[in-house]
Amino acid sequence: MLVVAMPMAFADDHSSGLTIEADAVEGSTTITITGHATSTIAPVIIKAVAPNGNVVSIDQINPDSDGSFTSTIGVGGPMWKQDGEYTITASQGTNNMNKAEVIVEVADGA
Repeated sequence: MLVVAMPMAFADDHSSGLTIEADAVEGSTTITITGHATSTIAPVIIKAVAPNGNVVSIDQINPDSDGSFTSTIGVGGPMWKQDGEYTITASQGTNNMNKAEVIVEVADGA
């Protein structure tokens, strides 16, 4: 699996209180998601969705006391076989009140 060159994808929605960045280096088998939430009470849900709409990864993270969080997504295997744009979404709170997303291009799937 190859993650196409995308040094940083950034989503910032100040109205929701949630920001995320996706660090995906060409040739890497991981995508590192970092972000900041204004609320440290509720967990942040990180979800990666393939171009065909299938959920390929999900993680739940409790923000640090300063609101920062980090998640690493492993890329590869049958769930990541489709080339194209994968949407990575972070959400927090009831009914996903706080939400941000970034797009990462994945190529040369298994």
